[in-house]
Amino acid sequence: MTVPLPEHDHCKFCGNPIPFDMAYCSEECYYKYQAKIKKEKQNTMLFWGLAALSVIVIFAVKLIL
Repeated sequence: MTVPLPEHDHCKFCGNPIPFDMAYCSEECYYKYQAKIKKEKQNTMLFWGLAALSVIVIFAVKLIL
């Protein structure tokens, strides 16, 4: 026999059950999630910047040789 759970959602950061009208279980989770998103954006920009730099260097080397 299964016990039905009350309607709920989950915190975007830690996954704890929370009411539907909330996105995070605490301010701490909110700020940690924002820091995580910022870090992911920085890593993505760094990746694409290095990829572009690599392409430029390859073309520059091909032009020189």
